[in-house]
Amino acid sequence: MSHNGERDSRGRWGSVHRLLAWLGWLAGVFLILILVSKLLVPQLERLFLGPATPTPTITPTPSPPKAAIVDQTGFSFPSPEFIAKAREYLEESGYKVDLYPPAEVTVQFFRTLPQKGYRLILFQTHSTSEVVVEGGGVDASNYPSGPFLFTTELYDKRSYIRLQIDDQIRASKLFYEDSPLLFAIGPKFVRSSMSGLFPDTVIIIGGCQSLAVPDLAQAFLDRGASVVIGWDGIVDLGHNNRAILHLLQALTVERLSQQSAIQETMEEMGPDPSYGSILSHLP
Repeated sequence: MSHNGERDSRGRWGSVHRLLAWLGWLAGVFLILILVSKLLVPQLERLFLGPATPTPTITPTPSPPKAAIVDQTGFSFPSPEFIAKAREYLEESGYKVDLYPPAEVTVQFFRTLPQKGYRLILFQTHSTSEVVVEGGGVDASNYPSGPFLFTTELYDKRSYIRLQIDDQIRASKLFYEDSPLLFAIGPKFVRSSMSGLFPDTVIIIGGCQSLAVPDLAQAFLDRGASVVIGWDGIVDLGHNNRAILHLLQALTVERLSQQSAIQETMEEMGPDPSYGSILSHLP
């Protein structure tokens, strides 16, 4: 009985070893077939089917630069021909243009403006450094802290109390009789309450005294703007419109440098005939 059991056991183990050897051989053959297929199949495809057609690569289309026209003066003195021509010059030079009509030029609009990614912003706006005081008079004693850009949002002393106390916004009047009080935003607002940056943005301020003192322009530069262009004193709206359109054409359509565009504009248009103001720029 013991010898037969040993022979049966050796027979079973021999069968297992042969099975394992066969499975190992089969796995090796399978592996060799995989390797051969990876090497030979592409060669055979090229031989019988010709070279493979390359998969086309899709090159993303670059987005056009964006420009904004902020039409605050349309609240009291609409200039539709100016707006249309400014838009034409910008679109002709490749900009995608967003127009903000007077009703949209609010304190909240200015808060979020840097987030919109504009490469050029044209403010068609009234601006001032005067503060309206009780009784309806004005106080220019804080002139060095300006200028302030008008919104079209009617002034309410109960609104934006913290911003008023901090002199980020002021109550301001336009230069005509019975003008309503409007909120205007200043350099501290640009520095403290705007959200985001102006990434290498060209900023043109078509408004009185916009570069009479440098604080507002410097605030825009501190937020990333590459240049701020504006007037060093009071300017008539008609002269402003003619000069700004000439400047815009030189900058965008003719692609002159900023300094060359300003110089050419002043040579062609001259200072404001009534107030002697000229276009200036920082830095």
